[in-house]
Amino acid sequence: MSVESDTGDYGFESMFEEPADFRPPTPEAKLVQYERSSSITTGPETIQIRLLGSHPLWGHHLWNAAKVFAKHLDLHKEYVKNKTVLELGAAGALPSMIAAANQAERVVITDYPDNSLLDNIRKTTELNFPANAERPSIVVAGHKWGYDIDEIRELNKGERFDVLILCDLVFNHSEHSGLLESTKQLLRPSGKAFVVFTHHRPWLADKDMEFLEMAEQAGMHAEKIIEEYTGAMFDDDPGDEQVRGTVYGYCLSFA
Repeated sequence: MSVESDTGDYGFESMFEEPADFRPPTPEAKLVQYERSSSITTGPETIQIRLLGSHPLWGHHLWNAAKVFAKHLDLHKEYVKNKTVLELGAAGALPSMIAAANQAERVVITDYPDNSLLDNIRKTTELNFPANAERPSIVVAGHKWGYDIDEIRELNKGERFDVLILCDLVFNHSEHSGLLESTKQLLRPSGKAFVVFTHHRPWLADKDMEFLEMAEQAGMHAEKIIEEYTGAMFDDDPGDEQVRGTVYGYCLSFA
């Protein structure tokens, strides 16, 4: 037996080394293609969405609500054409890509201030709008709901936005107050905020809807504009599949 007294190692360092395959590798990012309607006349026909392999804030999924609202935006280009648009909690940022394709004046895409999330959105933007780097009309920024409102307004020349997009955010019940504060403070008095979601946990559907109730209590008006069955995101999740597989959309405006 040898004792490495000269180095003071005594073999302990190698004892605590993890084998190379001890932890599973982080899944690699992937590209998902979203095919727009054949009747579109502006922007790319195929939108490429880069999704992280995994993320604790669910930024590695292209949610049904985003796909349904993307289709809705292509049918209603007037919502965003020549308008300033802000997406909150964007994740894959598909609706923002569609807004840019439909000639929005400016699109600000936000998510939680996490570098991996934001860098991923920037890469998605570069894939679909490579010329944006030269004359940026699409901006990516971190935003924690309810905080640093002025910093987001500065990305729109200090002004509020014509359109806000909130896709699959209301399931996060503890953040309703902050989300509503950002919505109120960042939307123009004449603007529209689109709140699109699925009740992923049907037994908590009432809690999801409390966000809209809070908005109405704060003086906003909620109008249902979408109800579409897509099938559930995750087949093995508990709860009524019909409920989990339906996307709802509301337009919020200041009454």
